[in-house]
Amino acid sequence: GVIPPAYAVEAEGWDVDTSVMHYSETGRMTVTEPTAGIRRSFVDGRALNLLVTVDAISGSTPVGTLPQKPSGIPVTTTSPSGRSVTTTPGVVIPVSQYHDTRYGVDGSWQQPLGLGLSGTMGGQVSRQSDFLSYGGNLSLAKDFNRKNTTLSLGMSPEYDTNTPHGGVPEGFSSQLNPTATSADKRVLSFLAGITQVINRETLMQWNYSQTRENGYLTDPYKQLSLVDPVTGDPLSSVYEQRPSSRIDHSFFWLTKYNLGSQDVVSASYRYFMDNWGIRAHTMDLTYHWQFDDQGYLEPHFRFYHQSQADFYKIGLISGDPLPLLASADQRLAAINAFTIGLRYGWTFENGSLFAVRLEYNL
Repeated sequence: GVIPPAYAVEAEGWDVDTSVMHYSETGRMTVTEPTAGIRRSFVDGRALNLLVTVDAISGSTPVGTLPQKPSGIPVTTTSPSGRSVTTTPGVVIPVSQYHDTRYGVDGSWQQPLGLGLSGTMGGQVSRQSDFLSYGGNLSLAKDFNRKNTTLSLGMSPEYDTNTPHGGVPEGFSSQLNPTATSADKRVLSFLAGITQVINRETLMQWNYSQTRENGYLTDPYKQLSLVDPVTGDPLSSVYEQRPSSRIDHSFFWLTKYNLGSQDVVSASYRYFMDNWGIRAHTMDLTYHWQFDDQGYLEPHFRFYHQSQADFYKIGLISGDPLPLLASADQRLAAINAFTIGLRYGWTFENGSLFAVRLEYNL
């Protein structure tokens, strides 16, 4: 039957896990992410984990302004540095070039506390040219019902410092007139969950999480177009402005069902809502097919739907009073996305595992 990973009995020793992820969008961003993880397990249930991640990011990302109509005049937008002006001809979506490298380190310590209770504490830090993040995490798990039921509680504080190139722009300004060189954000997340073994073939998990963000939540590089009220042609642009706080709630359900001896079907659903007006549904389905003792295939399907934020605007009418909040960031727009993928894995005689995964977003 299915056994939750938390209940697995580990032998004392070292485990090393390495991976490389490559992500590419046609004509847009490319990300290459190598990771290396080390785990030191002890026979009494203690464990030390360390994960090192490097993200090499390059390519172009939409600024948020509208493309020029064929009948219109060229659109001018300031670059992130604020020192040059880019003219966007034709109907090409305005983009800015982006190159950066992010370095991250994540460590944790797992400790049994007796009477079926275990705790995990850890911390993480990540750094790139214009962003620095520190965080920690603490969680407790309690086993009941002959280890068929596990209750989990966790919290994770985080402190971020944004130092955008050229400084922090003033909201709705047409030029980069920095109000500061940096801006901070504080994040606090909570999680409560239950994992239940239903029978020898079925495992279910339910989680609720809440995240509170306060501080600078605006993207300093995103802008909006000011458009002609008659022709709809974009005339110029201003920097966006988002709220200074955000509260989101997430409800997650997962079911794993064992088919035959080793095949497993996994289905999950996640509902997300926040006080920005975004509502999102995520449905995920995988089938783990163990075609022999060493190899497996795992097809994957994912559907994602998101409504737009209350303050999402395609553009603003030139001459109208400016709103208190507005953003044209596509990540805050209504979205429907499909992902299909396939994972192949092979276990060697010495117990090492090799796996490769390909996914395509529609």
